Amino acid sequence: MGHKPPGRSSTVQLATSDIAETNLEISYITVGALNSTSQLSSHPAWQILNSLECGENAADRIIGGTRAALGQFPWIARLGYVLPDDPDIDWMCGGALITDRIVITAAHCIPSEEEEYALKYVRLGEHDIRTDPDCELSICAPAVQDRGIINATIHPSFNIPPFHNDLAILRLDIPVDLNDYVAPICLPQNGEQLAGVKIGEIAQAAGWGKINMTTEERAKILQVVALPIVKPEMCDMFGREFKMQDSEVCAGAQLNKDACGGDSGGPLMKVYDTPDGPKTFLVGVVSFGPTVCGIRKPGVYTSVAYFLQWILDHIK
Repeated sequence: MGHKPPGRSSTVQLATSDIAETNLEISYITVGALNSTSQLSSHPAWQILNSLECGENAADRIIGGTRAALGQFPWIARLGYVLPDDPDIDWMCGGALITDRIVITAAHCIPSEEEEYALKYVRLGEHDIRTDPDCELSICAPAVQDRGIINATIHPSFNIPPFHNDLAILRLDIPVDLNDYVAPICLPQNGEQLAGVKIGEIAQAAGWGKINMTTEERAKILQVVALPIVKPEMCDMFGREFKMQDSEVCAGAQLNKDACGGDSGGPLMKVYDTPDGPKTFLVGVVSFGPTVCGIRKPGVYTSVAYFLQWILDHIK
């Protein structure tokens, strides 16, 4: 595994006890050539994607600060890891739901066979990790949904060269029940979206990562941060051997406003206008950034538009 998942979070017991025990199958599938916009727009996978409402949320307000509102990001997933003979689950990476049983995350969030811990579960519908169900004022969301994973498909060029092509697709054992608090995010489909994010535009990242630069304290409630898209060369600072590629997005570089540890694999999001109104689209996947969170350095995100053909080819 090229990068380690973020440091271990506090452990919790699995919310549901009836998840079937599954053996995770890891695949490395050959990537096809990038196709034209018209070919991407006519890909048969859109029949599945367009059958689901995407990119909409149940939140009509922002709480303030960096906390997300209940139901603001219903596609946010948490990835749960286990150690042998340990009943507790560590939720160490994030992801984004794109159908009722497919989650996109970072390849470095998939442990290799040599590593002691194993990726076993995906949780959706989380907001406050201390409560289930989650409530705000008089509104309560349904209980979280935990699912097993039957397949993890890692991009075949992950870590070739090192730290690049950091993308993976998880297939859940059972589809999630879609509702106002568990729903897919949209994938880029038309010209403006497929062109990718531009320097100066504002995107969002969300997760339960570190909220204190001097401790290992992690957020109890889902956090959100607005991040500007910056010049790629600003991300060429992570070592002499790393150089940004077209397959990546550089975002951040605001003091105390980066996506910190615990958010690996989570979504970089942007709202686009559509004929059905504004919707949220997945534009990137959190890959890596500075080891000290909150400093004025940007982070690297895997570009979803760049890898859209590969993603669509693995939607069934």
